[in-house]
Amino acid sequence: MTSSSKDSGSGIYYAITVVTLLIICCAESVAFSVYNKWIFSGPLKTPIFATATHQLTCFLGAAVVWGTAPKSFYTRTKIDSGAVWTKIMIIPIAFVMNIGMNNLSLQFTTLALNQLIRSFSPVAIAITSFLIEGKVQSLPKALSLAALVCGVVMGVMTSPDFEIVGFLICGASVLGQAMGIVMTAFVMGGATVKLHVFDVLLYSTLPSLVVLLPWSYALGEFEILKEAFAADAGYTLGLIVAGGCLAFTYNLFCTIFIKMTSSVYYGVTGGFRCALAIVISFFLFPQKITTLGIAGICIAMIAFVFNSYFTMKEKIDAQNAKHATEDVNAAKDVEKEGLLSGQDAVNAVASKAKLLGEA
Repeated sequence: MTSSSKDSGSGIYYAITVVTLLIICCAESVAFSVYNKWIFSGPLKTPIFATATHQLTCFLGAAVVWGTAPKSFYTRTKIDSGAVWTKIMIIPIAFVMNIGMNNLSLQFTTLALNQLIRSFSPVAIAITSFLIEGKVQSLPKALSLAALVCGVVMGVMTSPDFEIVGFLICGASVLGQAMGIVMTAFVMGGATVKLHVFDVLLYSTLPSLVVLLPWSYALGEFEILKEAFAADAGYTLGLIVAGGCLAFTYNLFCTIFIKMTSSVYYGVTGGFRCALAIVISFFLFPQKITTLGIAGICIAMIAFVFNSYFTMKEKIDAQNAKHATEDVNAAKDVEKEGLLSGQDAVNAVASKAKLLGEA
């Protein structure tokens, strides 16, 4: 197989894998958002406790993989550096801000407005990515991000369901999301240490419980849980387990997606995921929308398509360039070995001639 065929095949395989992960992440994202809005609006109004159980489920899932999977599939990375531990601990802090605040906001605002506000995340992620990872966006990507934000602003400002408390809580969650996504990509792919997907789940989930459980207790959610279990323990437990399963699979696929693409690309997909959730939410919940709101969603989706194209193209070009460099280095190594072998032969002949001369 030629180098060109190898690069082409690798690029196609990479594109198919990323698109498949994108579809899975979008489907799980919408399902998770709808499920959370439904459960926090009626069956079980305990968003912070639910967030804690989601984290616990993620830890248990990663622990099962660690204990049962073959070493060829996953081997836990040991952390010996205090600096690395500090970086890892930023992830659960950001998670509490991101998911905890987002789930809480669902009690104060509609799912449509919640998703529109969270569509600001690409800008926050791009800025955070520049400050932490040093990533600079190309002009086409910057323009597409600007268009995405314009569409989101148009939708938010014209929403009849706008509510200031929910807006502020959800806005705080966007900052946490940006920090969490960028730090996950930075820690997993940084030069200091390279963590596996399950390493992130093992190390960063339990610390968030230290904040989430006291927060839940302070909000009076333990009393709500007590009443729910007294009324129907099986139903309540089923709701908690279902949410945990969605959380583990969603976190797993999204973390893999971030690793294969970049934090900025994942953030941009949020525009499409939010638009999809908004459309579905109008069929499931009582909400209102204006003509300008519909136009804003359309602009956001078009901007997403363009930014996705630019980002995917850059990533595939980088993959092909990497394979080309590896082929060149391999060829140089072969050539070097041949030269060394030839030099060894010359030295051997010279030594033999010298011995014959002395004799």
